[in-house]
Parts: sequence; structure tokens; C-alpha cells
Amino acid sequence: MKKVRIIVSGIFLLLAATAFAQNKEVVFSGEWERESRWTTFEGSWKIVKSGDSYTVELGDDFEAKKAPDLKIFLSKAPLDKISGKNAVKLGTPVLVAKLTSYEGKASYKIPVGINPADFTTIIIHCEEYSKLWGGSSLK
Repeated sequence: MKKVRIIVSGIFLLLAATAFAQNKEVVFSGEWERESRWTTFEGSWKIVKSGDSYTVELGDDFEAKKAPDLKIFLSKAPLDKISGKNAVKLGTPVLVAKLTSYEGKASYKIPVGINPADFTTIIIHCEEYSKLWGGSSLK
């Protein structure tokens, strides 16, 4: 009887995990474009929708040179118009989160009420020193 309960519990957990995974939808994804050849900044990213919330997920291959104030922003400006000097002014940017991991997989919740479809670009910017690490078009 105990084996049957364990098997049934395992099946239930598998079904629940599958249902949860099916509720996640990748709405945008891409590769980071580096702004400066002197800065380490590369890897993949995606924006995932789960229910009514969105999350920026950095890939296993993500790598960025450390800086004191790196932040992820969504912007309405195209990437080729954004610089370190105007990154937090041009295109009505919205702060997603402060970068807490400089290598590998990481997730950052997009603030409630923000729809990534209203933006053109995702960027990572060192706000303290007005230095754009790079970004990517939302596609």
C-alpha cells in the first residue's frame, strides 16, 4: 500500500510540475550585444510570462564584468540610440532590477504592471558611472 501512495504522489507531482511549466511562455529572447570591446558582456537572455507576471532570465552562458551599480532596464529607445549618458533618460526606461549575479543563470522579476511588449530594448547599464554595458532588441 505504501508503494502505491509513493507512486501516486510521484505522478501527482509530475503532473503538477508539467502544468506549471506549461503556464510559462517565452515572449522575448536574444543574445546580449556588448557596447564596449573593453567590457566582458555576453550570453543569452529571455523574458518569460507566467500568469500575469514577467521575469527576465539570464542564460547559463551569461557573463558580465563586475561593476558597482549594474542594473537591468527596459527602454522604448532603439539600442543604437542608447549610450551611457542617456540610458536612463532616453526612451522612458523602466528599472527591472539591480544585477546580483555576474555569471550564469539568474532571474529578475519585472515590476508588476510593466508589459515588456510596450518596450523596444533591454539594457544593462552602470548607473553610477553612466556606462552602458550593452543590450538587445526585444524580438
